[in-house]
Amino acid sequence: MYESHYGLRDRPFGETALASAYVALPSRDAALRRLRYGLEYGQGPALLHGAPGVGKSLVASRLAADMAAAVVHLTCPAMSAADLIVHLAEEFGGGPVEPPATAAGVRRLREALGELVADGRRPLLVVDEAQSVPEDSFEVLRLLLNFQVDGAPALALVLVGSGEVAWRLPAALLDRLAARSPLPPLTLSETAAYVAGRLDAAGASRPLFAPEAIAALHHAALGVPRRLNHVADLALLIAFADGAPIVDARIVGVAAREFQGDPLAA
Repeated sequence: MYESHYGLRDRPFGETALASAYVALPSRDAALRRLRYGLEYGQGPALLHGAPGVGKSLVASRLAADMAAAVVHLTCPAMSAADLIVHLAEEFGGGPVEPPATAAGVRRLREALGELVADGRRPLLVVDEAQSVPEDSFEVLRLLLNFQVDGAPALALVLVGSGEVAWRLPAALLDRLAARSPLPPLTLSETAAYVAGRLDAAGASRPLFAPEAIAALHHAALGVPRRLNHVADLALLIAFADGAPIVDARIVGVAAREFQGDPLAA
């Protein structure tokens, strides 16, 4: 609605976990380096954890794009061990799995992973909301790490979840972690860079948030990108409705109250 008014090609703060939405920030780049090192040199699974909304899925998507991997992103991992095996076999290109599902799924999955590695595309499994994985499925994930091609692991694994995920990992899988990376909220300077980066990607030719608005936005969102996206999007809409050329701190305050459901926000 406000895009043409501000000369934008797209909504800059639309909710997305696509790798193209990634903005290079010190804390995010550090997490990427740690995860990639663990996967490529430690040759073990990696763990990315943080509070809801800090951008874990986006970092995982950027990691997959950087590694040019054949990626399967598991977003609903609360499935049985048998269902998990069948699902992964089919998702990695093994084709439909016929009964008996578990045995056929393991065979199909091993073949699919081997073919991908032979083609130069290392398979990467990203398990989002990993704290929801059942115990028997955690054991399946651990055993899948034993699949090898020419002496190297056939599957790279990234577990993504809230802070509690480390407490839920079985000891046998926890001991194999090659990298652990917490993802904190953004700092004030990172919030400013994030806003500038998202606006630039959307085609902005000038700043659309006053400096004091950036500080107010950071405070309102507590440095959490998902909240920041919502409040910034609302602020641009309110500024457009008011005919304001730029978002100021007052507008951010109104947007923050509206986002929090304050009936007096208007």
